[in-house]
Amino acid sequence: MRTSLLSAFALLALACGPSPAAVEPTKTPADASKKEPTPVAVAAPAETAYDLSPVPEPQDVVALFGWKSPAATLNNFGTCAALPQEPLLTGVEAQVRLLLRDVVSSSVDVRSLAAVVALDAPVFAVASLETQSKRAGAFVAFSLGLTSLEKAKMAVEGAGPLTELGPGMFRVGGRSSSTCVIAASAGSTPARLVCGPKEKDVTTLAPYLTRTLPTQPGAGSDVHLELRVAPAEARYGSLLRTQVQGLPVIAQAELSIGEPKFDRALVDAATALADEVVAFAADADKLTFDVSMDPASCLRASAALAMRGKSSWVSGLMGERPERAGPPPAIFWRAPKESASVVYGRGSDPKRFQPILRTLRLLLEGGLAKLNVGSEADHRAVGELLDWPMGKDVETVTASGRVVEPEAKGGKRTPQQEAEALVNGWIGWSLVGYEEGSANLAKQLRKVADVYNRKGFQDPLRKELGPELSKVIPKVKVGRGPAALGPDSLDLSIKVENVPAALLEMKGATQKDRVSLEVHVLLMGDGKTRTWLAIGGGKPDELVKRLLAVKTGAPDAGTIASRTDLDPLRRGKHMSAGFLSMGPLVKSLERTKGAFGRRGDPRFEQLMRAVSTMPHQGDTPIFITSSSTGTVDAPRGEVAVTASKPALEDIGWLIKTLAFGGARR
Repeated sequence: MRTSLLSAFALLALACGPSPAAVEPTKTPADASKKEPTPVAVAAPAETAYDLSPVPEPQDVVALFGWKSPAATLNNFGTCAALPQEPLLTGVEAQVRLLLRDVVSSSVDVRSLAAVVALDAPVFAVASLETQSKRAGAFVAFSLGLTSLEKAKMAVEGAGPLTELGPGMFRVGGRSSSTCVIAASAGSTPARLVCGPKEKDVTTLAPYLTRTLPTQPGAGSDVHLELRVAPAEARYGSLLRTQVQGLPVIAQAELSIGEPKFDRALVDAATALADEVVAFAADADKLTFDVSMDPASCLRASAALAMRGKSSWVSGLMGERPERAGPPPAIFWRAPKESASVVYGRGSDPKRFQPILRTLRLLLEGGLAKLNVGSEADHRAVGELLDWPMGKDVETVTASGRVVEPEAKGGKRTPQQEAEALVNGWIGWSLVGYEEGSANLAKQLRKVADVYNRKGFQDPLRKELGPELSKVIPKVKVGRGPAALGPDSLDLSIKVENVPAALLEMKGATQKDRVSLEVHVLLMGDGKTRTWLAIGGGKPDELVKRLLAVKTGAPDAGTIASRTDLDPLRRGKHMSAGFLSMGPLVKSLERTKGAFGRRGDPRFEQLMRAVSTMPHQGDTPIFITSSSTGTVDAPRGEVAVTASKPALEDIGWLIKTLAFGGARR
């Protein structure tokens, strides 16, 4: 039942679009000594006088959800996404009926009850730990605003006589897997429907859901979900520690393979994981999710993790020199102008990751030894690929985009051209820039080719595949890069030859057609303190063009520095940030249509018409940022996504075209 309640809640949220709402975060056990905030006085038009004075928050609340106004969220989403209100409202009303049908008796007139649900009133849900029982458990309930206490009572009378569980609290009759009550309420509505898995859940939480939460000041966001770790750790921390202590024993019993190096590393990994779980539970305070939407700025969604200690690995990483936050580094603005996504990062201290990489290396080497593939020297060579190739606090940028295929002569591509288009559609192009010299990365790139081509690995592979399949084993080699990139450039090529074109399901290919698939990784040094890697399919010409465009000294006109739609990032102060857009997905779908010959599929054709006619073609940037605040001893990390009106108009156009059967622009 607890699962079904949450599922129904999620359906209601989705029906109203991507922006629901929140309540003011309430106090954790550490705040228990603080004075309760004075509730906002809101006159409740109660039809009968009941005591609606606020009650204290239940003890050990572990989850709290609030949605200010589904109707307002729906209205703002419709405005931002240019969607008609009527179909959205119809969808929400249908979801409300489904929710009620799931939680009340089948004898209840669901339509009549849904008619008195106030979609402009807050929606609340809360979960608190059971304190009077030795067994692990929680009370769970949610509440919806009702426009009339008496009308709601009349709507449920068909299920049987109402039982008054307390003053102004009437239990809905009939057979049901949950318990629901109609209760008088403070706040903006005179009554609320409160439902929970059992009667004890409802009687415990209903006073707080109907008398306190509806009168508290609203949070800054429309939707707020708060998961509190501290109360759960205080109650069950000792049990957690007891349980995870057995993780190394379980890992050894279930996953060991009889290879000493692997098995020792496995136990070390399980021990470290158990220690981290315990430390993280002790450090974590709360995890929050917020969604806001307004007609001006449209969508902002965020997730934040607040810590109260620094003993765990995660907490230490979050609190690692937050003073480095600021606007994007210079290398960020060198990304190609036509990039569909660009993200920058400020790096970290490689020492923090060394224990993890060392354990992974031992697991990898031990696994190869067990398989009896290659020599011990071969195994060490593979393990060395996990060596961290960068220094401390190296700023990076990662950009990606799509390859624009030239028009084929006569409007028809050869099987090889189709194969190249297919690879480009899958991979596109990616660039990674590092504020560090190229020596370490060049060494690592050479290692990749060397390890792959070792006789100890190639011979067993060819023997296993046999003569025919051995012909399509990828060929990997590294050599000097294109001359235009400079004398220190490298080209790591991965090529598969003699691939049957029919195997790729390309339209028009015959059984005799054979094609080659090719991927290149190019390395270009950019002075003594900057390096670029480019990854893409087909011939390396497109990658060379982009590398030359981002190189120091190239005109800013070819980089994102010339884009005005990225100005919000210039003003930011983040640890990492960037943007993405839907454009590449749109173009990839267009290419897929030709490559796989899916004409005639009505659903695919409808999707293609929708994406090809989006008002902004998916090119509007959607911003992603991460920040670190708080203190070193109690850090707080947040990841946020913001989408402007043009981005939501593209999403709205897809919804309108696909879900609502199409509409005129």
